[in-house]
Amino acid sequence: MKVFKLITAIGLVSILSSCVLYGPVYFGSKYAPTTTIESFYSTKDIKKPFEIIGHMNASTGFSEYSQDRTRQLVVEKAKAIGADGVVFSELSRQVNKETSDDYTIQVDVIKFK
Repeated sequence: MKVFKLITAIGLVSILSSCVLYGPVYFGSKYAPTTTIESFYSTKDIKKPFEIIGHMNASTGFSEYSQDRTRQLVVEKAKAIGADGVVFSELSRQVNKETSDDYTIQVDVIKFK
């Protein structure tokens, strides 16, 4: 029974640490951190003047939990780099023969003018 608990604990730690290892990758300008982020799914939905200050690429999964966690990680990263909003755009899927499918979401990072 102790062996099962140990294996379960190691598996859980591995899964949780993979979220940190595969967090959003950002390329762009940085500003003073912000505390709130607005989320959009199209630039057409943004009613204020804005500029795109950078781009993110974030790994995600197919499950609702995985996608919610990805949204949370993207928002946290956006706050840290001083963004005012993020625009979730293209979801990509890459099929791997040895492992399961990999999904990534492209994100435009914006700053309001």
